[in-house]
Amino acid sequence: MMSTTQATVEQVMTDQAVDLALTLTAQMFGLSKETVATIVQVGLPMMAEMAESNPELFKRMYASTLATMPEPAQDFYTRMAQNRAIRQSTMDDYKATFGAMLDGPNRAAARQAGTTDGQARDVMAAILPAVNQVLAAANASGSEQGFAQQLKSLHA
Repeated sequence: MMSTTQATVEQVMTDQAVDLALTLTAQMFGLSKETVATIVQVGLPMMAEMAESNPELFKRMYASTLATMPEPAQDFYTRMAQNRAIRQSTMDDYKATFGAMLDGPNRAAARQAGTTDGQARDVMAAILPAVNQVLAAANASGSEQGFAQQLKSLHA
């Protein structure tokens, strides 16, 4: 059985694919990279903490880490930045998966970053595929228990 590595939010943010996603997401939505980073730094730990006490959110977040991107992160984010339909599909997938479950973290992240709730939601939707790859790699066992431990390190 493979082990699980605990990745903190800071480690997730410095991952090469996530850093690229931050840059391209900022460009896509006309925001600074710092604003996008703030949204993720505020929103991700709140999502992780909420998932620990919300079994449905946990299940949805865990399932999203099991889905792999259809192509390398650089290619995916480049195509999303260039193609509005791909970007909209990513936003729609996020809304279909999480619905209103993450309104609180989106609102808090928006306040901290000085953006609207909708901008924060769109940023989180765009960033989540890259973040999920990092979380999946850190949870090498692929188990729910490993993912639960991963969530704890994201908001510790």
